[in-house]
Amino acid sequence: MHFIRVSSNMFMNWLKQLIKQKSIAKQADLPIVADLAVGLLIDFLRGISPSNWYVRAGLWAKTGDYPLGFKLGGMQVGIVRLGNIGSEVLNRLRAFGFIISYNSRRKRPSVLFPYCANVYDLAVNSDVLVVCCALIEQTHHKINKDVMAELGKGGMIINVGRGALIDEKEMLQFLVQGEINGVGLDVFENDPNVPKEPLRLDNIVLLPCQNALTHWESWLYTT
Repeated sequence: MHFIRVSSNMFMNWLKQLIKQKSIAKQADLPIVADLAVGLLIDFLRGISPSNWYVRAGLWAKTGDYPLGFKLGGMQVGIVRLGNIGSEVLNRLRAFGFIISYNSRRKRPSVLFPYCANVYDLAVNSDVLVVCCALIEQTHHKINKDVMAELGKGGMIINVGRGALIDEKEMLQFLVQGEINGVGLDVFENDPNVPKEPLRLDNIVLLPCQNALTHWESWLYTT
């Protein structure tokens, strides 16, 4: 029996070439995007980012406790488009005890959670919308002022799809006027150019469009 001696460099080069195949890389990105969507949601509900800066600014000792956040379990979350990423989001949200419903192009018989035929009905029955659909002509500004109005003053939006899935100007008006509670965004309509208004608001969590990257993917695609 003959054995082929493989160096660590040979193995790593082979591994990178294997993972760089489009079908494998695409599937590998899905859990990473879903992780970030849930991270944005938890950050907003528990006030992690603003309370961090509250402590750093010395306000805890000066003005008392930071306002309390929201309980995760029992909150109603609507997933906009139950595709590959949406399904990964659903699996993670279920573990926290969220009450889940979804909207997609069609009802999926294998999914036992409630289905809403349109995003308006989904908004009516949700405290939070998690937007993770593709951007095509039919989904441009899918989350418009009518959807946000149905979501209501206590509603929240998380977007890890594309910036133009949300009517950004209307969203900012709703945030400023207190017509929705808050948003978590990893994407913007004209990123990396971010409008000035969100930078002044406390009810928004902003990230620089890195939902499909970690240190591992960065190393993989740049070496």
